[in-house]
Amino acid sequence: MTDNSPDLETVTLDGAAAGFDGDEPVDQAGDVEVEEEGEREAPEPVRFNVSSYGWDSDVEGLVKRLDRNDVYTPGFQRGFVWSNPEKSRFIESLILGLPVPTIFLAQDGDSKRLNIVDGQQRLRTLQQYLGGGFALSGKDIQPDLAGRYYSSEVARSSRSKVLVDADARQLADSIIHAVVIKPDPGDNDATRGHEYNRAIIQIFQRLNTSGRPLQHQEIRASIFHGPFDDMLREMNGGENWRALFGPVHSRMKDMEAILRFVALLEEGDDYRGPMPRFLDDFMETNREVGAERSAELTALFQAAIALCREARGDNAFKRAGTFLLSHFDAVMAGVSRAIRSGAALDAAIVEERWSVLDSDAEFQWATSEFVNDTLRVKKRLERATAIFAG
Repeated sequence: MTDNSPDLETVTLDGAAAGFDGDEPVDQAGDVEVEEEGEREAPEPVRFNVSSYGWDSDVEGLVKRLDRNDVYTPGFQRGFVWSNPEKSRFIESLILGLPVPTIFLAQDGDSKRLNIVDGQQRLRTLQQYLGGGFALSGKDIQPDLAGRYYSSEVARSSRSKVLVDADARQLADSIIHAVVIKPDPGDNDATRGHEYNRAIIQIFQRLNTSGRPLQHQEIRASIFHGPFDDMLREMNGGENWRALFGPVHSRMKDMEAILRFVALLEEGDDYRGPMPRFLDDFMETNREVGAERSAELTALFQAAIALCREARGDNAFKRAGTFLLSHFDAVMAGVSRAIRSGAALDAAIVEERWSVLDSDAEFQWATSEFVNDTLRVKKRLERATAIFAG
């Protein structure tokens, strides 16, 4: 493992950065339509100064780091979309001594692990091939390489063909060029570290532009993985929630809806748009949520979602098949706050108060358009909290 460029260079992010990987996320058929999150409030103009350095790693050492999780594969479920011939073509390029694109990594401010920003497919291909996951294949692969596994130790059987020693060494010693983004040495205080994470979010959005760009929650799951993300995943598997939302969403819109509920339940009174920035900040701040608070939030979510389902059935938050985030966040916050206050709620009471909320002129205004605007979010939370409290 070598580092040919130890000196830091300052990179100013003020525009799009180009990256090619073929790692585009793939939507699954049957994803539930989710309400468009209209808002008029744009983030304040910002410039970032982050540090980066060049890092050259041999393939064998890089795969060992991947196996140890020192280089972290993003947590979102993007699928592994390269075919075996595409993976084989990449491996062949390295064996032939041809250059391959640079990968981008970002150092986690807390764990110091390296998160993959751009290059996941290439890195996972290396990990798979050196681990015996596939043999080289494809009509364009050179005949002397076709059908060969990396080595006899990982080949499918004793009769499988493997790379000759010279080719195996060439692959193991091939250099992968990386750019590593890391906090400046002065980013030790909370404010500077917070700004670094905002910069990393921007880098994810700008580098992953092949195919369709990553969704906000996919990026959050990659940067802020930890106990809070684990809690969201546990909530996302609940029976009542799955019945109300629908199948697991391929772009993590279901987990983002749960994050939205928790964030507005806890800090909705201090909400300030835009919503993506609010959710980014909340997930970052609560990344290392404690076990006791996690258990309390999970139990509260499960109790509230069960009441909502019992009151109005599986389409409680849907209109013409579209999941209404603005109704979901307000109703769930109102019901949950009532439960927390010790109010006696059953399905009949929830339905009665829900009907009152539906008819409330201020609630209707707050859910009619621009549903993420600060005043509209606060107003619908205020009305839902007051009405479900009884």
